Amino acid sequence: MGIGAVLPGVSGGILAISLGVYEKMMYAIGNLFRSFKVHVKFLLPLVIGGGIGVLLTSNVLSIVINKYEAQMLSLFMGLVLGSLPELFGEVRLGGQKIKWKHVLAAVMGLAFVLLFALGESSVTENTQTATLSITGAVISGVVLSVGTVIPGISSSFILVYLGLYPAVISTIAGVMDFATLAQSGVSGAIAKLGDIFVPLMVLAGSFAVVSLLIIKLVNRMLARHHSAAYAAVIGFVIGSVALVLPSIIEKMTWACPIFFVAGLVLSYLEFRFKGKLLELQPDSGDAAAVAMNTAED
Repeated sequence: MGIGAVLPGVSGGILAISLGVYEKMMYAIGNLFRSFKVHVKFLLPLVIGGGIGVLLTSNVLSIVINKYEAQMLSLFMGLVLGSLPELFGEVRLGGQKIKWKHVLAAVMGLAFVLLFALGESSVTENTQTATLSITGAVISGVVLSVGTVIPGISSSFILVYLGLYPAVISTIAGVMDFATLAQSGVSGAIAKLGDIFVPLMVLAGSFAVVSLLIIKLVNRMLARHHSAAYAAVIGFVIGSVALVLPSIIEKMTWACPIFFVAGLVLSYLEFRFKGKLLELQPDSGDAAAVAMNTAED
């Protein structure tokens, strides 16, 4: 999810759905102080993993992504499309038939994502900001929050469109700046961290506040309109793939289909693995699911 938050064209929310943790994560954050220990136990590994993904992608993996962007996007596209059968199962949860409202929700979700493609032609014309200002940090935090919480929205793409992407990546990479550490030592790395500390904290604060507000809305939609909400997510997924596909076609190599199939296979294996776990532990479930059931009861 951390890699998806940084990689342009990929949605961290969609990857969370593909990995089967999205709904549980939204519930745990939105109800953090109800069964606090249970929710923290579930969320802590996600926070650590997401943080590592963001930091490594901003530093080490950015080199790989720049060189093999099409292959990486093909892998993510396979992972994302591999989640569609499971999403369709959520729409039909409880034996529901597909109704016009589900189709309408999917179309609206698709349209919502594709709206962000309208500005794609002018992305290169925008002025790229090298240093993140306080105002830029607030805007970036909001954008990253929307892209993480709402599936199918690529926050990185929006940041590219706004001209803030290089500044955000530079600021996040400054937390673990290996180049500065190698050239100037620990003192140089600490000095650079001091320069970015304020905008970094503003970005994190903006992200946290907006995320909490959006998560409340998402939880309400999942609780009251479960099938329609997941139908909209299917539209988000298809839309996110439509946004990424031109980049893959433009830089297509012989390895892209292999990475795409690998993504599909990984998604299928993850789905089967979750099924086996449920068969082995039919009554226990995971921590977040237990907390959800307890709260509902």
